Amino acid sequence: MDSLTQAVLGAACGQAVLGRKIGPKALAWGAIAGTLPDLDVISRVFSEHEVYGLLYHRGLTHSIFITLLAPPLLGYLAHKQRGGVAVLFGLLLVLFMGGTGLKEESAVLQGIGLFILAVTAWVGWRYWGSKNPPKLQEEPGWKSWSWMFFWAILTHWLIDAGTSYGTQIFEPFSSYRFSFNNIAIADPLYTLPLLLAVMIIPFFKNKSWQQRINTTALVLSTAYMALTFGIKAKVNAVVSENIKAQNIEELSYVTYPTILNCMLWQTTIETADAYYYGVYSIWDEEPTIKFQKLPKQHQLLDRWKGHEFVDILLWFSQGYYNVTENPDGSLQFNNLRFGLMGFGLLEDSDGYIFKFKLAEKDGELSVEQVRDMDKLQPKLLFSLLWNRIWDKHPAVNK
Repeated sequence: MDSLTQAVLGAACGQAVLGRKIGPKALAWGAIAGTLPDLDVISRVFSEHEVYGLLYHRGLTHSIFITLLAPPLLGYLAHKQRGGVAVLFGLLLVLFMGGTGLKEESAVLQGIGLFILAVTAWVGWRYWGSKNPPKLQEEPGWKSWSWMFFWAILTHWLIDAGTSYGTQIFEPFSSYRFSFNNIAIADPLYTLPLLLAVMIIPFFKNKSWQQRINTTALVLSTAYMALTFGIKAKVNAVVSENIKAQNIEELSYVTYPTILNCMLWQTTIETADAYYYGVYSIWDEEPTIKFQKLPKQHQLLDRWKGHEFVDILLWFSQGYYNVTENPDGSLQFNNLRFGLMGFGLLEDSDGYIFKFKLAEKDGELSVEQVRDMDKLQPKLLFSLLWNRIWDKHPAVNK
């Protein structure tokens, strides 16, 4: 899920395990632990091509292997020299922000990198350069630190596996990507209880109340996660009924929620020669889905069959993709597991959200991700989302 959610979930894990010993400082350490797996994005700084980012992000650092191996090592380091963990974390952030900023020539990212570098230097001085380094109320043992890192890393990839992006939990033994497709990459109803807890816990001096607030937030967020599975089951039943009623000879189908909520869902259905895309809200008056037929055209990729970049795109799509041809002769690879722009209501748009342009340059295949969401007005997209949730879905021009 998004970085904020992972940070506050990690903070809640830190408070649950270490809160009674070190108080609200456990929130900060938990946030660090919960963010660590996502620092695999550093691979993008060193990757020769952006397609490799699909392969490396949510890979080994999100696996069961690392979940079992890393916590004892990190716990030992935090117990013996916890300043080292903070400084290492800061340096990794600096490397990512600064490196990405240089690679993309972004002054903003470079500035963020310099700011994080300054904070990291300050932390290093406080722990190693100061005569009176900060101390904790009660020094947790190695087991306590390890247990905190374990829960922060485990819950990180558990909620990531719930999104359409998926997670390679069996790396390095298998690159299969698990995607339960039960929650959006960003869902405020899941994040809000955790965020509120993190914000108010420092204002309570009583440790019992700190733990009660933290436990309540974890229970609420977990209950919401469980609710999304229940809603998904209902949506699957509606999709299955519509497939039968409309005589669609499906090979398989997938359902996934739209961004920021669990009420409006999308589905992509595979048949022998095409895909069918539809949208369903749990508030729709009638359980009828109007499908939009999308051509497969997989044969357009035959020329580049076996190319490394194409293989990565195919692997990441998990079989849900189609190919379209642009006026200039280039191809567009569309990943259909992320739905359509405006939920298919934008008449003047090709609609595909996650797409790559494939073209031949000097006899070689050139692959570039197409990022054109900035051409659409956020206000319009949020309006479409809100209206479609409540069963109001007129076609709208871009």
